[in-house]
Amino acid sequence: MRRGSCSALTLGFAGVVVAGCCDDHVVAASTSLDPNLSIGYYYTWVGDTAKLYAAALSDPSRSAIFCSVEVYTSTDQPGRFRYSTTDPTVGIVDERGRFIAQGVGRTGVITTTAGVTDTTFIIVGPTFASLRIAATPLPARVGDTITVQLDAVDGVGAVVTGAEMSLLETAGQSDSLAEWIRSVRAPRPFPSVTFQSPLVDRLVLRRAGVVRIVAVAPHDTKPPIQYPTDTLVLTIGPR
Repeated sequence: MRRGSCSALTLGFAGVVVAGCCDDHVVAASTSLDPNLSIGYYYTWVGDTAKLYAAALSDPSRSAIFCSVEVYTSTDQPGRFRYSTTDPTVGIVDERGRFIAQGVGRTGVITTTAGVTDTTFIIVGPTFASLRIAATPLPARVGDTITVQLDAVDGVGAVVTGAEMSLLETAGQSDSLAEWIRSVRAPRPFPSVTFQSPLVDRLVLRRAGVVRIVAVAPHDTKPPIQYPTDTLVLTIGPR
């Protein structure tokens, strides 16, 4: 059964019936860790188990505009999808259609249905409990260049190296008070947009005021998505 299919559709008060208006021919597939089937790449941690959501898709140009391009999904018909991974040392998919993160790295999840395939990339990082931002030296004054370090830490406060996280940013109007000097970093493999902890950058303090430094680490295991974050509130005093 196709979700959103319309083999017979009544339009308006005229009761016009349109037969066969939706295309049921599968031309593509989509795989996601998001039940809304958003397309992208995903971050998990070693030890995570995350449910996969997949869909068989038709060609939108062959259907009426009110038709869904989803012919069927793994929620409706889970038995019609088969999964494998490009690097089983990083992660595998079990018989229940769940991605199991086994080691640090990157792997593709290959979904096959109706003779078509899709590959979605999942990046696996080490597990940690929280983020910690530290700035030195303090107190901070106009004209100073300070060092800001972002660490991932475990449940007892020990530093975890290699955690996947976004670059530190300043929030709100803080950009007018301070300017980042970024460290040189090696490019990450596609499709990663994160860097591995610890992250160390410098911040030039231009004006007096309050700067909010924000850290985020992606973690896409289950909805609602709640990424680990930390915020350091830094007061810049006059010289």
